Amino acid sequence: MRIIVAEHVGETRAAIFEGDRAVELHLERWSERKSRAIRGEIYRARVRRIEPQLNGAFLDIGRGPDGFLPFGAAGRPAGFHEGAGIGVQIAREAFQEKGPTLVLHEVEPGDAPEALLTAPPLAERLSGLNDAPIIQAAKAGIDLDAEFDAALEADVPLNGGGRLIIEPVTALTAIDVDAAGRTGGKGNFAFDLNRTAAREAARQIRLRGIGGVVAIDFLPLKKKGDQTALEATLKSAFKNDPAKVDIAPSSRFAIVELARQRLGRALHEQMWERFGVESLETTALAALRALETEGKANRASQLVLEAGPDVHDWLSRDPIGWNKAMASRLGARFTLKLSDRLPPHGFAAGRV
Repeated sequence: MRIIVAEHVGETRAAIFEGDRAVELHLERWSERKSRAIRGEIYRARVRRIEPQLNGAFLDIGRGPDGFLPFGAAGRPAGFHEGAGIGVQIAREAFQEKGPTLVLHEVEPGDAPEALLTAPPLAERLSGLNDAPIIQAAKAGIDLDAEFDAALEADVPLNGGGRLIIEPVTALTAIDVDAAGRTGGKGNFAFDLNRTAAREAARQIRLRGIGGVVAIDFLPLKKKGDQTALEATLKSAFKNDPAKVDIAPSSRFAIVELARQRLGRALHEQMWERFGVESLETTALAALRALETEGKANRASQLVLEAGPDVHDWLSRDPIGWNKAMASRLGARFTLKLSDRLPPHGFAAGRV
């Protein structure tokens, strides 16, 4: 196992590789440095309100949305009241419209809210959690951008033919197993395809950070023994996944439902504005990567980054301090230019 990392202006991209395949992709953006709580961090939080119907309380941790502290079977802790300063640790990061989930953690008394133990940079966190070395993507000869792009595609080709179609929706993620393009005799065609699909589905779910309910629509199997073997294959494919995964028996329609523990946001939740559409920040950061790539390829040239209206506006406002950071990498030899020939989210980097 190794941690492959690429540190760009505006964001850090990282991947956990087992052998020659990525099994997890992670993203950390400059825009969230002081506004997002990371799993494992410790805070002295302030109790904002107690919700008896939810058997828990919402706490102000000093950054991002309020966290939720479930009381569990033990009920409300002694001395717990609105306004109190309470030590907590981030158990699950915020996602969609939900704030982080908290657990109690003993801390010294003091003013609240306050961050007491913050997480190290992304690559260091992954290295520590997995006891794996950190290798720069350029040194490893790995194109992380290509890995990220592929992990946002709905279609995933399968070895030997066939494909998965992965579609995240509000309540769950649907994965369809499609036999198109796969050839074979009658024999165990459906069973063999399903087993291949099960292994790749498990990889894709972990790779993309998908949490919550997932429904996999396999090809129907006639033999009960084949169905049992398929369920065992799927269970085995998740054995190295750090998240808890519960798998339900297959329905009579060959649909297997599973629930994967949410540890944070899925990749598409970080990078998309809505299904299949990149957020403006994602596009703007891609423009900065293109500019830096052009600058490294042409070290003595003057550079220009042309951008459509929306991307130009985001870059002109410079909410993350990219201009100064880029100048420290490339020197002050680039300009940002508004283009009337590019679409609102378009960009092009090149030499003057």
